[in-house]
Amino acid sequence: MPKIAHFFARSVPLLFPAALWAQTTAPQDGVIELEAVEVTSQFRVQEIQDVPIPVTAYSGAALEALGIRQYKDLAPFVPGFMVQEQSPNNPGINIRGVTTDSGDPRSETRVSLFQDGVSISRSRGSVVELFDMERVEVLKGPQGTLFGRGAEIGAVSLIQNKAQNATQMRLTAGTGSFGSTLFEGMFNAPIIEDTFFGRVAFTAAQRDGTIDNVADGSTLNGKETSALRASFRWQPTGDTTVDFIFNYQNDNPPGTSFKSGTIAPPGGDTSPYTFAALNRGRDLYIDRSVWGGTLLFNTKLTDTWSLSSITGYREFDSFEQFDADGSFVDLLEFAEDATGDQFSQEFRFNFDNGGPFIGFVGAGLFREQGTQRVPFYGNEQQIWPFLSGSFRDGIIAAGVPAALAEFAIPAVNPFVPVTAYPASMAAFANPALPPSLQGLAFLAGVPLKGSHVEEYSARGETTAYDVFVDGTYRVTDRFELTGGFRFTAEDITSGYEAHRVSATPATVGFILGAGENIAFTPTNGVREETNDSTGWVGRLNARYELNDTTSTYASVSRGRRPEAVTISATGPATYLKEEVVWNYEIGVKGVSANRRLNWSAAAFTYDYANFQTTIADPAQPGRFITTDAGNATGIGAELAVQGALTESVSVFASYGYTDATFDDTGDNGRPQEFAGYSFRLTAENTFALGLTWTLPVDGIGQFWFTPVYQYKSEHFFDDNNGNFNFALREDGYSLVNLRAGWRSVNGRWELTGWIENIADEDYLIDAGNTGGSFGIPTFIAGSPRLWGVSATFNY
Repeated sequence: MPKIAHFFARSVPLLFPAALWAQTTAPQDGVIELEAVEVTSQFRVQEIQDVPIPVTAYSGAALEALGIRQYKDLAPFVPGFMVQEQSPNNPGINIRGVTTDSGDPRSETRVSLFQDGVSISRSRGSVVELFDMERVEVLKGPQGTLFGRGAEIGAVSLIQNKAQNATQMRLTAGTGSFGSTLFEGMFNAPIIEDTFFGRVAFTAAQRDGTIDNVADGSTLNGKETSALRASFRWQPTGDTTVDFIFNYQNDNPPGTSFKSGTIAPPGGDTSPYTFAALNRGRDLYIDRSVWGGTLLFNTKLTDTWSLSSITGYREFDSFEQFDADGSFVDLLEFAEDATGDQFSQEFRFNFDNGGPFIGFVGAGLFREQGTQRVPFYGNEQQIWPFLSGSFRDGIIAAGVPAALAEFAIPAVNPFVPVTAYPASMAAFANPALPPSLQGLAFLAGVPLKGSHVEEYSARGETTAYDVFVDGTYRVTDRFELTGGFRFTAEDITSGYEAHRVSATPATVGFILGAGENIAFTPTNGVREETNDSTGWVGRLNARYELNDTTSTYASVSRGRRPEAVTISATGPATYLKEEVVWNYEIGVKGVSANRRLNWSAAAFTYDYANFQTTIADPAQPGRFITTDAGNATGIGAELAVQGALTESVSVFASYGYTDATFDDTGDNGRPQEFAGYSFRLTAENTFALGLTWTLPVDGIGQFWFTPVYQYKSEHFFDDNNGNFNFALREDGYSLVNLRAGWRSVNGRWELTGWIENIADEDYLIDAGNTGGSFGIPTFIAGSPRLWGVSATFNY
């Protein structure tokens, strides 16, 4: 209790609202007000001010007005929400300082992403285009009672437009910088009047890469996405609705520019914002397909009870080729081949008799299996100088002439150019080679392979059973209590295998006694472990209405991440404890009496136990493992305000403060390895400010103008903030975006123009990456200035 009291004492002066969004309307009597925002975060329709949890909601119209088409576009408008998207294959979702981004099929997520009630949380299958949307809701804090076992620190709920009893059509075509094109459309019509309806929506977006790859004239960091959605709604009676939704998306962009901060391209530099020279050129790419079907069934059983059923099946298949050393040197060439499929079924019985209590009880089944295969390619002759002395000793002991022992120099410092080799190597220089590689020519006669291939693979299978209950009791007209509980039983199987590279007489191995493997110690078959566990999550909320326009709330909630198993090539498996987070929160929400201003506020703290983090395996460079980094604490506050200044001008602002760090000591009182370090991707301060100005012109239509300013403070790209002498961080940056357009008098035609990153600000979206585990970190640049124009026809 003293810690909680201390938190609230610190939080009162920092009571900032959580974000919300509403549109301005001008009713018939000329009164200007903001539309009420309705959400279904608690599985019933409520105004956002009546929900006793921090939730941000954006309607489909708001998403279009702000140009939000991906998670990363949404993040700046949601306090406490950050998204790092290296590619559609590799996103990082961060809520209140805690990130979920692992592609390992054996680990559970911390943030749940739901598409019409079906989990799409698995990293390699989670990125979807936000087109033809009804609404997006972002919930912060543990939401396991509402959104399942993966919502340890928050959830993102995507609600897509469903088929309607109306004939509608919308077509958009656009073009822009870097050869970008956009084609998007929707058609909705009744198939059987008042009973059966259909809707089809699609999007196809393409853009050349923003980083030139001079190795072959290709580009990196581009986009090529196409997606299709078909939905059908059947309403056999007024009390029953059945929706079927089919989603398909394919991403085939060029590769990601993992540019080396150590090895400069010929004639270039190590800046991540300038051209790169990566091996394999156009063979660096992503080919990812995601598809799934969802069946929603809702029916009223009695005047008191209703039944909701959500059935979902999804698959993803993703292959990515990437240059992990970020240079033209053939050191660390990797690929990742990931697959996954899942089935989920949830039944929920909802109770509402018009009295003081409303709630639901239900049960669910979730099954998934996934694989991850990681091939590694390299040139042994070029890898030699980067290996430690012990590796080179193994080569010599395996038969390399001892005369070469003098060249067994220590591993190259990641911040020393490759050219800084001993002067004695000059005798082996080859003028035909690039200057930075001339010192390697002496290996030409050494029996080392020019092409080396090995790989590891991981797989995971999960079966989970849930039972849950949640309800709200209205104690008085102004005071209500909400409680929820979810119990989960899980059966998780983890597998790992590293294949042995077959020996060839003409070559020698790098690791004496371990075949020819460089990066991954062979396992001599699949190593597999099964772990059965149970766990629970829950919440308790109290809400009090101060008056008709303002309410306050306080909550305590518990989230969890299941036990994890770390499997190595040798030795017994390591079982990590269940990760548990306790979140404590207070907040206030309200609207002005004339509904021209709304706001919401939240201040929180949370305690983490057994925080599981991903680190480079110290025994196997290039492989990442999950480890227990100990205990951690987060504290923060959030703010959003929106107001209608006039009938034509509305403004919005949001601010988020998050301080999430590892504790100095663990449960045993011993100092922690990451003591005082900030969580990965956690900016202490984020801010967004914008306005929308509309100008109607008689007989011509309506013009609109929306500038937006965004700020993100310093943040690290690794939980180990001290890695590489603090190089793996972003110092903080600001972005300014602008959207403007015209809409015809009858609303049939729209023209839109936009510019993102007007000042062409340089900023990083990630650093370290796979190359970092070998001591040569790579860096990924954010998007430069982009612009585009589009035309839309509505019917």
